[in-house]
Amino acid sequence: MTEESSPDNGAPEQAADLPSLPARIAQVFFSPAALFDKLKAKPAWMGALLTLMVVSLLINIIIPEELIRQLVMEQLGDNPEPAQIDTAMRMAGIFRYIGPVVFTPILAVILAGLILLIWNLILGGEASFAQTMSVSAHTLFIPTVGGLLTVPLMIASGDATVSLSLDLLLPGLDEEGFLYGFLHGLNLFSIWAAVVLGIGVSRLYPKASAGSAAFAILALYVVFKAVAAAFF
Repeated sequence: MTEESSPDNGAPEQAADLPSLPARIAQVFFSPAALFDKLKAKPAWMGALLTLMVVSLLINIIIPEELIRQLVMEQLGDNPEPAQIDTAMRMAGIFRYIGPVVFTPILAVILAGLILLIWNLILGGEASFAQTMSVSAHTLFIPTVGGLLTVPLMIASGDATVSLSLDLLLPGLDEEGFLYGFLHGLNLFSIWAAVVLGIGVSRLYPKASAGSAAFAILALYVVFKAVAAAFF
């Protein structure tokens, strides 16, 4: 698949003025509906995906080593063996650089595939993979920017678990409890991204409203985080 595919026959003029990548990144925050209309006519996702990978890698690189060690020690529990610590730190170091390269495109494909599964296969829509991939890749800039903004908070507080999540609304929760884990998992930027993804669905599928699509995506996100909080 190429970064710029052929425009739909019904919208050649709209496709011709596809904004530059920096402009598209800005639009996903401030005018996503207009952006997704253009991406429907002329899908473009490769440049966005590569940029996401680079930014995600940058986020991992600027996180101080001591915060990485803090996370590792929390996961290992009480009194880990030195050999365990060394092995865990090596694995964390590998994941730090390989993770963004591997998991960023996987997440984009999962979101694009989820849209196809629900609105094409189940509800009978006709969007292409290139179109849904364009929507998912651009939408992922929202949580990625959220992650970038979180790093200074982590460094300032010395706490690697700092997150811009709903648990901030209820300070003092037991950090070992389900409610804290659940709310801590509901990141504000990810919620924003779910709403924007719903807008994208509504532009690809004229019969789907932005509200219903966003509700469906948010519901899946909330259920996933509830299960994660209950079992992990």
